[in-house]
Amino acid sequence: MNKLHPLRGERGQVLIQFAVIFLGLLAFVALTIEAGNVYSVRRQLQNAADAGALAAARELCLNHSEQAATAKAKDYMVRNGLNADALALSEVTINGHRVKVTARMLADTIMARAINWNEVTVGASAKAACGGVNGNGASACGLWPVAVDLNTFENAQCGQSIVVWDADNDKISASCTIGGGVRDVCDCYDCDLDDDGSNDFVIATTYSRGWMDFPDTPNDSVYTDPCKSNGCGASELACRLRSDYGGRVTLPACIAGLRGIKAGVKDDVNARAGQTVGLPLFTSINCASGSNCSGSDAESYYVTNFGCASVTGWIQNFVLNPKPGMPKSIKKISSKAVLVTKDCSGNCMTFCGSTTGEPPKPWEMRAASLVP
Repeated sequence: MNKLHPLRGERGQVLIQFAVIFLGLLAFVALTIEAGNVYSVRRQLQNAADAGALAAARELCLNHSEQAATAKAKDYMVRNGLNADALALSEVTINGHRVKVTARMLADTIMARAINWNEVTVGASAKAACGGVNGNGASACGLWPVAVDLNTFENAQCGQSIVVWDADNDKISASCTIGGGVRDVCDCYDCDLDDDGSNDFVIATTYSRGWMDFPDTPNDSVYTDPCKSNGCGASELACRLRSDYGGRVTLPACIAGLRGIKAGVKDDVNARAGQTVGLPLFTSINCASGSNCSGSDAESYYVTNFGCASVTGWIQNFVLNPKPGMPKSIKKISSKAVLVTKDCSGNCMTFCGSTTGEPPKPWEMRAASLVP
């Protein structure tokens, strides 16, 4: 009777183990190749979904229709590599000011063809919003260098003028005191010029506004700044009044500035008459700005929001007349002033900013960005 040599049995077991391990390695390599292929397709789809969602959100910020936003999303998905078949599998969902885009594509397999698995569906999603530029982390560029107190701006009515009063240069303070109590300026002075029963303007006095000394942007910044720094000089301010700030401000921000009207820039203010601008809105002064500004009119402003206003222009002699019956201590006063109108049209947008995703208030600056 022949007996199998023990070593031959062991060799057979080794061959079987090797075959199992080899097949396992082949399966792992095949899985890795397929995963890499799917990842590459998904990365392309993610780019398409991001671009589509952001494009649609921008359309919403421009007050365009949901149909226009959907069409713009699909257009940008095609620009980022989606063909007609993939576009038919993809979805664009708009809910108010928010957009969700899901890009899908049938990806050809490589190794899985050996088991008759020729295609796999790959998808990627992105969310974007047209929101107000408010809250921590939100940002805006293209700002006008005039800051207004947030409370003053919020309390103004839509379409109401905000008078940036020069209480510092002329030493004439627009204030109202009756019986020892401090009142709103329009309690003492006639702010209802057309006698329709509502005030036509509000007064932003000494601590309700300031000129912004925006920081310089890096030379390699994608946010180009046409105005070179000149400390707190009038030339930089004049440039920013005409061109807006090219850098991006992220909230909250402490920004250096100055009080006063700065009469030398009146032509630069008037050059923007009729245009909509974004205003920094602050909640307190004298934060740690690291300012280069100096002198008694130097301040720093803690900016927490951005508002929209249309520029009326420079008023060389803005007059406040006392209301009938006011005490003799309330006298007619006048000063230089900058007039802007609170804009609630919803047409004020920053094209290089971001939002936390909160719905914009009518007077807030808007931004479109990807959101969680």
